[in-house]
Amino acid sequence: MKNSVLAALSILFTLSMVAQKGDLLKGDWKAVSSIQKFDLEFDYSNLEVPDFDTEEDYIKQKMKEKDEDNPGDGVIWKKKYFDDREDHFEPKFVESFNKRGDAQAGKDFDDAAYVLKVDVTMLSHGWNVGVMRKAARLDAILSVYKRGDETPLLQVKYENVKGADALGYDFAIHSRVAEGFAKLAKSFLADVKKKG
Repeated sequence: MKNSVLAALSILFTLSMVAQKGDLLKGDWKAVSSIQKFDLEFDYSNLEVPDFDTEEDYIKQKMKEKDEDNPGDGVIWKKKYFDDREDHFEPKFVESFNKRGDAQAGKDFDDAAYVLKVDVTMLSHGWNVGVMRKAARLDAILSVYKRGDETPLLQVKYENVKGADALGYDFAIHSRVAEGFAKLAKSFLADVKKKG
């Protein structure tokens, strides 16, 4: 019995670590396989939050909950909510991208001939209460453009990319979501390598 449980847990852990597969929307993987440098852009303007009509509805609800607990905490929460993007999510994507091969990406690569746009379309923060947890999830569309050209060389959609610390120490929302951004970069580069 003990061996069966360990085997099942091992399989689940392994499956959760497998890279996410992207759905090709436009273009060709070969068109981007030789690109060595990407200027990165992140876009959250089309972001949806599950169980809410709009992201703004989610923000209002969370601010209200925080203010009910401690007046003034809603504004603090909102600032942190937006700051986490530049402070945690995007750097984790860049770190994961840049350690996986020859290609490099950065938000300050203004001299790069190609732009990689990450359009985050859905974000669920998940939760961790110690004995139980739910991974963060995100959907995104990644598009590669030649600078100055609005037609993408490649556009690919990733859905249900899960983010969680392998050891379970992801009690802070930003750490779970950041792991999802890391997995997104890993998945994209794995697809480029395999299909390009």
